[in-house]
Amino acid sequence: MDRFAVFVDAGHLYAEGGKLCCGSWVRKDFQFNTEEFSKWLCEHAKRACGLALLRTYWYDGARDAFPTPEHQRMAALSNVKLRLGRLNTRNQQKGVDSLIYRDLTTLARERAISDAYLLSGDEDLREGVKAAQDMGVRVTLVGVSTVGDGWNQSRELVDEADEAMTLSKQDLALFIKCSPTVDKPTESSSDSAIGSRPGVEMNVRRNKSPGSGGDPMPTVQTAAARFAGEWLDGATPDDVASVLQGKPLLPADLDSALLRSLEQGAGGILYEQQYEYLRRAARGAFLLRVKQWASSRSDAEN
Repeated sequence: MDRFAVFVDAGHLYAEGGKLCCGSWVRKDFQFNTEEFSKWLCEHAKRACGLALLRTYWYDGARDAFPTPEHQRMAALSNVKLRLGRLNTRNQQKGVDSLIYRDLTTLARERAISDAYLLSGDEDLREGVKAAQDMGVRVTLVGVSTVGDGWNQSRELVDEADEAMTLSKQDLALFIKCSPTVDKPTESSSDSAIGSRPGVEMNVRRNKSPGSGGDPMPTVQTAAARFAGEWLDGATPDDVASVLQGKPLLPADLDSALLRSLEQGAGGILYEQQYEYLRRAARGAFLLRVKQWASSRSDAEN
């Protein structure tokens, strides 16, 4: 069937759009006209593929999967299907990727669409993209320009897609307004994004490569080692021994404190599912610093 569908991971869109336009991934720090954005995105996708729209699938997390007033407004829009996962105590989305996977592969299997536009960044969707492609569907991955260097989408997911589109700050600024208490980022910081350019047309990256932006891992590891040094200043020998005995796992309260300490510098990304490798790197750097400290103490005592 020569139609297209749009699949939007709202959690990813809010986090990356908020950081790009308002310097914050926290939803209360900005207002997002998601109704108008959804219409705009569909129009641009329609221009790109020249096909008729089947519908937009809008995915978000909610407490106990209970829709908020904003969710209800989205569900009431024509040609929009709302899908809700759950939010855990850390405000992490659960179940959203599986919903996207199900819808994408079901529509492909039933030949309801020939093209899919997927706005997300999670590597877990790679297999769903591959499955849809195996059934003849072309998948275009839609992303949000990054602030500075680095990636906000799984490289593997980008490589798997047939094409990739990038929403620039100028695109999203039409729909995102910062709260009065939030300082808007400067042009130099927010428009250094890879693929960002003026105008409301989405930038199509034919080669799909987000560029050679810097790897955030060294920054995360350095910050984690610094946090370890601060923790060691107040830790007792028993605290250190307990941490080393439990490695590679950290006590839950210490693990939460470590990740919270890195949140601000990492823009909140550490709690997103695709950044598990950064969380592991942070814990490894913390444990290495503690191990080095314990080793130096042992050598000094001997």
